[in-house]
Amino acid sequence: MDGVESAAEQLERLIGDPMAGAARGTVTVITVSAPDGRARYQECSLSLRAEAEGLGASIVETAAVIDRRHWPRVGTVLPARISRTHPGTVEVDWDALSR
Repeated sequence: MDGVESAAEQLERLIGDPMAGAARGTVTVITVSAPDGRARYQECSLSLRAEAEGLGASIVETAAVIDRRHWPRVGTVLPARISRTHPGTVEVDWDALSR
């Protein structure tokens, strides 16, 4: 963990953020809405299976604004941070879609 990540985690703990001490894991796209129209950035509704070592798998319903060129597909696996205290709370690395 670098200095910035360490400082961010300390701040999360200080303010009582449920992501404080989050586990690194992955999410797998279970369902995804289809893009609507030609707009480049659109809201995408997803069901995700969140998994991390030491935590049971959980299903998370979420929405994100995503670049249409990098629309996720069912089965896509992305890195994520998963709250240890609120397993339904995830922070997905959406930038991984473009890599």
